[in-house]
Amino acid sequence: MSGGRGRRLGTALVLATVLSGCQVLGGGPDGPGLPTGPGGTDSPTGTDGTGQEPPRTIPPQLLECGDPQAREKGGDGEQVDLTEIAVASEATWTVPAGYMDADGYYDDLAYETQTFMVTLVPQDPSYDTLDLLGVLGYEGLDWGELARECGEVPVEAMLERVQQYQEALGSQALGEAELTEVAGLPAVTQEMRIPRYDFRGYWLFSQTELLFIGCQWTSPGARTEIIRACEELVAGVQVD
Repeated sequence: MSGGRGRRLGTALVLATVLSGCQVLGGGPDGPGLPTGPGGTDSPTGTDGTGQEPPRTIPPQLLECGDPQAREKGGDGEQVDLTEIAVASEATWTVPAGYMDADGYYDDLAYETQTFMVTLVPQDPSYDTLDLLGVLGYEGLDWGELARECGEVPVEAMLERVQQYQEALGSQALGEAELTEVAGLPAVTQEMRIPRYDFRGYWLFSQTELLFIGCQWTSPGARTEIIRACEELVAGVQVD
C-alpha cells in the first residue's frame, strides 16, 4: 500500500497473497485429467470385446484420499483438507482497538479475482500512512483434480502458491512460510519485505476462495504495534 490518495495496498495487500499468498505453493490452475479405462469409445459395446466390462483405471490422486500416511505431519505428501466454506464471502472479524477504516488505498497486485478490500489504520496520527492492516477476499481459485475429488491439497501446493504470489510481487522473504490456523482452518503465514515496508501475511485458502490478511509496518518502532493489532485481528476472524 502506498501513501496519499490513491495509495496502494502494496501487500497485495501485499499477500504476496504472497500468499497471495500463507499456502505455498500450489501448482497451476488445472490438474491432470481423469484417465479413461481400456476399451473406451473404441468398442461399440463399451467392453473389452469379451462381453465383460473392462477393469477401470482409478485416478492415482483418488488413491490418496483419506490415506493416513499422507497426513503424517511433516511427511512426504502431507495433505491438508480444504473447506468448502466460502472463507472470503463468509468471513467476519473484529476491528482491533485503536484502529479505524481508511479509504484511498488500492490493491497493488491482483492475486486472484478480488471481491473486497478493507484497510485499517491506527487512530494515532503519528504512524506512517503505510503502517496498517488489510483484509482482502478473492474468489475463483482452482487447485486441480485432487481438490475437486478429495477436497484436499498437498501442503507443498499451498506453500508453492504463496511463493508464486511473492515472486509476482517482487518481495523478499524474511523467514520460512509456515502452516498455521485462521478461524480454526489451515492457513499459511510468512513475513516479507518490499522496498517501502515489511509485512506479515496470512493466507486462508478454501477450495475456491482466499482470505488474505496483511499487516505492514515501515519502521521497527511501528512493528510492535502493528503485530499486536495483527494478532488481535487474526484471532477474531470467524468463518461460518
